[in-house]
Amino acid sequence: STKMLAVTLLLGLAAHSAAFSGFGSLPTQRSALGRFAPATSQMKNRMASSLKMGVKFENADRKLRVAIVGGGPSGSCAAEILAQEPNVETYIFERKMDNAKPCGGAIPICMVDEFQIPPDIIDRKVRKMLMISPTGKEVPIGSTLKPEEYIGMTRREILDGFLRKRAISLGAKPINGLVTSIDLPEAGSATAPYTIKYSNYNGEKVGVPESLEVDVIIGADGANSRVAKAIDAGEYNYAIAFQERIRISDDKMKFYEELAEMYVADDVSPDFYGWVFPKYDHVGVGTGTVVNRPAIKQYQNALRARAGAKIEGGKIIKVEAHPIPEHYRPKRVSGRAVLVGDAAGYVTKCSGEGIYFACKSGRMCAEALVKLMAGGAPPPAPAGATSCPSRPG
Repeated sequence: STKMLAVTLLLGLAAHSAAFSGFGSLPTQRSALGRFAPATSQMKNRMASSLKMGVKFENADRKLRVAIVGGGPSGSCAAEILAQEPNVETYIFERKMDNAKPCGGAIPICMVDEFQIPPDIIDRKVRKMLMISPTGKEVPIGSTLKPEEYIGMTRREILDGFLRKRAISLGAKPINGLVTSIDLPEAGSATAPYTIKYSNYNGEKVGVPESLEVDVIIGADGANSRVAKAIDAGEYNYAIAFQERIRISDDKMKFYEELAEMYVADDVSPDFYGWVFPKYDHVGVGTGTVVNRPAIKQYQNALRARAGAKIEGGKIIKVEAHPIPEHYRPKRVSGRAVLVGDAAGYVTKCSGEGIYFACKSGRMCAEALVKLMAGGAPPPAPAGATSCPSRPG
């Protein structure tokens, strides 16, 4: 017989006092290449203090049904945890199983061990960076790094696929579908299900309309989140990131073997930066902006001109564009639905980096749910624990 579930969820809390409200207001630590990460112990302590009240779910006849909408890093890391819980039935929705999200693909070294990222997922280990000024002056960064320290460069289709397949191998049920709408339970109901309506593609070109009833929804579906719209989570400002993947000659790739470039200039972006990041056999060349999104292609052309001979003669093999949140949504939790990753707005504002926060918020959300199923709030993290050390490694 199925074990009685008694779950006290954080998901009934108001958004402004929700478990994930501390992502941006906590003290930060700077890594050697200038990345920021909030202290995990403080985040978990704040989460623990928030996971005390909410709605009750009790059902002796079946498992708790959790739908994770979005199969990127945040959704996959949530699914990985929940799939190992015997009393949870975990579904993970993803429309494009081979999707390559437009992204620089950089991850901090602490993520490699924390999320058990295999070496073959990392295309390049960047140990040097050039910051290039409006006048063309180059400032090298990274001279103090130890030999084992680096920033990992990944391709999102490879990283995302690995994380998603790992969750599926542990028991998460994949649905190759596009969520079209979500029917919310009646107001105040602690047990009425959410109904997810979606087109089930199942590897085909044309989707078949289907629906699924679940008890909990984790919205991991990015900046254009349908879950966020369904729970009226509000909007946020966003940047448009535009990237071209350019295959250059082997000789030119040697220049970028352990090197990334960041360009700061009004012609490249009035409020963001341009980048050249090395990938497996090509470079990602891109820029972004919040204040003048219609001019993004103009900024991209200027970036290519600034990179000049270093990428000259390269072949554009892929063009990508995607919104990047500038801040949190006004509401990230509603009833038994919660947002994680880009859907919630968890990114580093100064750089737009969000892979680590996506993985972290997805895992923390799932761990909190599992802890609550055991009958109480999660224990505080060990004193002094941090998500990223002050230096990589």
